[in-house]
Amino acid sequence: MSALSLRIEQVAGILEGYASRGVFRGFSRGAARQGKAVFKMTWHKDRSFELIVDAKRNTLRIPVVLPEVPSNSAMYRELEQFLESRESPTLPEHRRIHTAKARIRAANRGGNVSVTLTVQDGDFEYGARKLINTIHEIFMDFLSDGRYYEYQLEKFNLDPDQV
Repeated sequence: MSALSLRIEQVAGILEGYASRGVFRGFSRGAARQGKAVFKMTWHKDRSFELIVDAKRNTLRIPVVLPEVPSNSAMYRELEQFLESRESPTLPEHRRIHTAKARIRAANRGGNVSVTLTVQDGDFEYGARKLINTIHEIFMDFLSDGRYYEYQLEKFNLDPDQV
């Protein structure tokens, strides 16, 4: 097995473990080609997410974490700060992303916010766990503090009586 295939298999193993424990409500794996693979899962707010592994570039990317967020908005700036805070040495060890191992960043293309984790040291298992944990924290911490209640109702078609 090539080094690129091994990296993809490491990520697949982590994601399959989450799926078997019920973290994702749906999970599928696409074919790997030229060091790239796409995984699909149904997750927060019953939304479909894609996770793209690019083993050549050492990246794991979720292209649409949050839809329709203007790039010049306070929400986007606050999300960037939230992601930056995940690398802070003041966070507990199990929640922190060690910058010697990985870096995490957001990008905004046409209002769709993507999150990319770049693996620094080849440990794709660590990278997959940290990316999934960070996305989970976006939904459970960042979005749940009350400031983005209206955003969630509108963009995720939530019933206000069920939130």
